[in-house]
Amino acid sequence: MFSKIPLFLSLLAWGFMAFLLISLSFYNQPSITDDFCFGWMGRDFGIFQGAYQYYAGWSGRYFADLLLHFNPLVFSPTFEHFKWGTITLIVVGFVNGYYFLKNTLQLSHNDPNLWILSLVSQAVCWYTIPGLFQLFYWFSGHYYYLSFHLAILFVNVYFYCSRPILRIFLIACIIFCLIGSGEISMIMFSGIFWPCQLFTAWKQKKVNLETILFFIIWGISIGLVLLSPGNNIRAPKNIDYTNGLTESVLNFGLLLKIYVKSPLIWVFNAMLLVTIEKPKKQPLLTLAEFSALFFVFILSYFLVFIPIALGLGEEFIPDRIQSLILMYLMLGFGFAIVWFKLCFVQINPHNQIISQIALLVIFIALLFFNQNAKQFYVEWRFDKAKNYARENTERFEKVLQSQEQDVTIPAIKNKNTMFFMEELSTDPKHLWCKCIANYYRKADIHLRK
Repeated sequence: MFSKIPLFLSLLAWGFMAFLLISLSFYNQPSITDDFCFGWMGRDFGIFQGAYQYYAGWSGRYFADLLLHFNPLVFSPTFEHFKWGTITLIVVGFVNGYYFLKNTLQLSHNDPNLWILSLVSQAVCWYTIPGLFQLFYWFSGHYYYLSFHLAILFVNVYFYCSRPILRIFLIACIIFCLIGSGEISMIMFSGIFWPCQLFTAWKQKKVNLETILFFIIWGISIGLVLLSPGNNIRAPKNIDYTNGLTESVLNFGLLLKIYVKSPLIWVFNAMLLVTIEKPKKQPLLTLAEFSALFFVFILSYFLVFIPIALGLGEEFIPDRIQSLILMYLMLGFGFAIVWFKLCFVQINPHNQIISQIALLVIFIALLFFNQNAKQFYVEWRFDKAKNYARENTERFEKVLQSQEQDVTIPAIKNKNTMFFMEELSTDPKHLWCKCIANYYRKADIHLRK
């Protein structure tokens, strides 16, 4: 009975935020900035044609463009289906992380440590990453989270799929989708995977046929991203490379600072130290190999800031991108902690349980001071999200039912801190207004002055 306490505490820490995420997802709303544009393009031009239009006119992220055109507004003008995006992310994140930990740590399904680490690892991301709602409630932000899990899925398939033909097919598909899902994941994957492949080829004195195949698919995918006509439209015309690189260094330091200052991350790192045990049949990297791999990881991690500063025209790192980069940082340092732990004597089972209980109690106690937990709890407890959703739904229902071609809508009175909600413009020529007008097949829709 005593041994089940850590599992109960980890389920409690995970369940609190899972309950808030799912409860608030029922009040999710489309974003004024993007969702109506994707909904209009996907409905009127078709999902694939709409995705191509965005690829040719806005962004080379071909797989992300496709995902965004599966917006719920393509299939229905009601907002009730947006909750399924949030619920899907929760399920995909847990299952993918569960099998990642099971495979890499060689744990069995009935091992409570597998469930403890799976629950706490997902929970620590929820509580720690900034702008969590931008990933889970903004449909156009879902692909950031999914791109990270494509990288996790790649590890699961590349190292642990036992069927050769299925493995090669799945890896080829994952590489193609991963490269086209976003700049961050593209750089992190390319910067780590190919140096490892070169090292393996040098060590074995040969290049495997599958490596050549993967390189061809990677090259085609990179070409599709870099040669997209949309890049010329979106990218800034005059780039100050000196300021851009300086900004990249500052942003790199900012994310490291967020990582270091997060107490929940360090509690989770301590959980890794006291929980994992050395697998019976898994060779460890040598110190030289680990040092080289960790150097490549840090270098790739730094490189992801360069397109943000030089190619995307961002004056700061949006929270959704901070969240994605921070998850990669947590993954990289988590790997380092596991490697160092496997070089030391294991903790005996009795001390392990006591340590887990102590750390999980600390983890739960810290939730009272956690910003994400406070934000989600306040939105749920005081019906802020509910009231906002009701008012926003009502005003767009009136637009849907109106017979007029020129429609003005009132501003939202019930403000909230979530759902990435920007307000409509009073200028009918504004891009957002034109997208909404096209979606509802109106001549003009704008905010009432």
